[in-house]
Amino acid sequence: MTGRSHQNSSKSHANETIQFRLLIAVAFLWFFSHALLCRLTLRQPDSAIAGESCFQTAKRSAYSVVPYAFMRI
Repeated sequence: MTGRSHQNSSKSHANETIQFRLLIAVAFLWFFSHALLCRLTLRQPDSAIAGESCFQTAKRSAYSVVPYAFMRI
């Protein structure tokens, strides 16, 4: 019995990992496109730190937003 529950929790963890990575990728692309658009229009993104690249801004924004989707109440 415990072997089956361990296998189910392992599958659940693998599914959550895949979902997290997919959501990070989508959020990163969204924030990266926003950062590039801001850079092209000579504006600074709201969440950007001075001297930070578009890639760094998008990565930091994605990793700060996505974990909230996996919070359990």
